[in-house]
Amino acid sequence: MTVETVFSTPWFSIEAITLPGGDPAALPYYSFTAQNGALVVPVTPAGELVLIRQYRPVLGRWTLEFPAGGVDPGETAETAIARELLEETGYRCAELMEVYQGPLRPERETMTNHFFLGVGAERLPGPSVEKEFDVVLLTPKAFREEVLAGRFDHVAALPVLTLAQWRFGFTLPGL
Repeated sequence: MTVETVFSTPWFSIEAITLPGGDPAALPYYSFTAQNGALVVPVTPAGELVLIRQYRPVLGRWTLEFPAGGVDPGETAETAIARELLEETGYRCAELMEVYQGPLRPERETMTNHFFLGVGAERLPGPSVEKEFDVVLLTPKAFREEVLAGRFDHVAALPVLTLAQWRFGFTLPGL
């Protein structure tokens, strides 16, 4: 197997993978490589979900998502998601529970994504939210309505709630 970087930026790279003994005329497989990521589904003591609305240039529109971001070198996934949550929302969770880790798209990506449930999410006094984010609090019923209406854009985050129930017995009323 040969691996050749065919495109690279400070944020990600694309590698061409050619299998040994394969058809020389066959196209290579392509792999997307970036830093590992983390995502959290934060839940307040009142049972509301903490989400963010942000502009995504790739889609050309505002999206509704859960807080997420990259895991910096030397940082644990839990430390990374606590940092991202604070930067994007001004919230901190009393407890972060990792419900799953693995690739989102194993046919194309090499990075590991860490998915957390955050309970006891409370807004901290003082820290300001980064200006590109709007914080949105939704009841479980309102969140479900947003998802079913196609207004929630982070579909890969939806299994977090099922996994939290399977692993920890956590359920949100109204979902």
